[in-house]
Amino acid sequence: MVIALLLTLVAGAANAQTPDTLAGTAWQLVKFQGSDDKTLIPDDKSKYSIEFGTDGAVSARVDCNRGRATWKSSGSGQLEFGPLALTRMMCPPGPLHDRFARDWLLVRSYVLKNGHLFLSLMADGGIYEFEPIAARPLSPASPVASNGPFTFFCTRDSRPSGTINATFYQTQPAMALLMRNGVTVPAFQVDAASGAKYEGRDVVFWDAHGEASVTWSGISLTCARR
Repeated sequence: MVIALLLTLVAGAANAQTPDTLAGTAWQLVKFQGSDDKTLIPDDKSKYSIEFGTDGAVSARVDCNRGRATWKSSGSGQLEFGPLALTRMMCPPGPLHDRFARDWLLVRSYVLKNGHLFLSLMADGGIYEFEPIAARPLSPASPVASNGPFTFFCTRDSRPSGTINATFYQTQPAMALLMRNGVTVPAFQVDAASGAKYEGRDVVFWDAHGEASVTWSGISLTCARR
């Protein structure tokens, strides 16, 4: 089976990969090879692209929509994406649009071979093959309109407790990319009685006119933008 051969190639080359290999690179989709040997090829490669930032952020184009997320590589050849905050334009029907977005959180490993990037899904679910494109800075020329980054100075029990850098993206729902102590977390806007409230994994960020109440991994902080 074609997919079995591709998985063998990925496994054989994974030991040579490090996180630094991806940072600052940009790629466009060549094809998707499913576990059933079905191949999906985009009508325009540039409609499906990913761009890895050096700060743990990643931007993506999914057909006529654009989005932002985070990425991390915890070991050689390993790769995971955070939730993708994606615009919601109505794109023309196509088999890749829904598939690409659905598979986003299923990526578990990667390999670079012959100048191409191969992303493998969990449980042998398939492989996405990308070719390189010219890298572009993620900021300030981001494909999604944004405000920031802003620095919030925080206190805990009236004592200084570091800073949080926040960048706000005009996605749907709105997203804030929050960084504290070198850890970047995407948080998405939820309903609130006042101000703007964002929730992410182990993070709540509630901003009202530059004053924010924050819960970060169970720690309560009071933060102010300066």
